[in-house]
Amino acid sequence: MRSDLLLPTTASPSIRVLRAIGTFGSILALTILGASILLRLTTVFGADGGALSQLPSDVENAIRMVHRLSASNVGILALVAAVLGWKNRSAVPHAMKPIMWIIAATVLLAVIGPLTPGYRFSAVTIANVVAGTVLVAACWWLRETLVVTPGPVAAWDSMLSLTLVVVAVHVGLGAAASAYAVRGAHWVAFLHTGSAMLTTLLLASILWDRRLRPAMSVRVRVMAGLLGLQLALGMVSLWMEVRPVALGFVHAMVSALLAAGLVSIAVRDNLDYQNKE
Repeated sequence: MRSDLLLPTTASPSIRVLRAIGTFGSILALTILGASILLRLTTVFGADGGALSQLPSDVENAIRMVHRLSASNVGILALVAAVLGWKNRSAVPHAMKPIMWIIAATVLLAVIGPLTPGYRFSAVTIANVVAGTVLVAACWWLRETLVVTPGPVAAWDSMLSLTLVVVAVHVGLGAAASAYAVRGAHWVAFLHTGSAMLTTLLLASILWDRRLRPAMSVRVRVMAGLLGLQLALGMVSLWMEVRPVALGFVHAMVSALLAAGLVSIAVRDNLDYQNKE
């Protein structure tokens, strides 16, 4: 087994718990995001402006229950991460940044949670998707940080940081395009398409620069596959007047996976893998 996939044997149990929180937190965050997106994509607005779900009531209730349970568990994990991170701030100071992002995203999602039913506010819908994506990436960031870095690492490459910001903006524009489209406004979709070009160029540049690094090869291939899939889904959606729910759902979820993958590359970017292979 590769040594960069193991915590040091001297790592304390609490640091190992933090690593587990990152792993399971990312899964739960992805579940929350997926449930939220699925419920939104299967909602239409009646003549009176009220939101109506197109899902069978049993299915809708089951998805909402999964969403609530996952959100509750993420809240608990965020609290535990905050306590353990503070207690181990000297041993793993590099874990504090992802923990702060986890807490910030969790708090924001909790605050806007009561405003999401009925999808009355487009801004809430946008914030929900962006914060959910950030939560997925932040949890994975915590996991990756504790998997491969027993000590502080160098600052992230500026291009990687810029790309992460652009990805977040692109995700927000995608959520906005969906939120406004159900109300008959389609102009945001053009902004989303424009941002897709910039996002694709930046992601492709990052992957191209790292394509020959053996330790990055698997991540580059996976990210390239996800990026290709995302481009294909985007092109198909442009040609369809009525987009299937499955298409919109997969398109949104791939964005979250790309964000997590980009964080993984950023964490590992400054490490000397040649001696660890």
